[in-house]
Amino acid sequence: MTVNNSFKGEPQTAITVILLSIVTCGIYGLVWWYQRGVEVNKVLGRDAVSPVFIFIPILNILYLYNLDMALVEIGKLRGVDYQSSFVKWILLCILCGIGGFIAIFQICDFLNQVWAKTD
Repeated sequence: MTVNNSFKGEPQTAITVILLSIVTCGIYGLVWWYQRGVEVNKVLGRDAVSPVFIFIPILNILYLYNLDMALVEIGKLRGVDYQSSFVKWILLCILCGIGGFIAIFQICDFLNQVWAKTD
């Protein structure tokens, strides 16, 4: 498969994603993470991320790693700066439980930049 440089997702606000996740007891968050995996796969034109892994407790760590690596690749392809954050997300999850929220903020910000640059 080839890279899809014309794919453009919907810009999203991290605060909205987090609030909806809290209100729905995490259901919206799971769906949001799943959709980001699907979007990343569409941009790259291949299955870089297995979105269903987000629903399997042990494999969701692999999902986060693969998603982070795919975002690095998208950043290089689309000319948007993105630094790998997987280790930071995991450490913040372990130490204080906010790694997922930090990841949502970073991913929303990054993808919004990518969508803004897409013609």
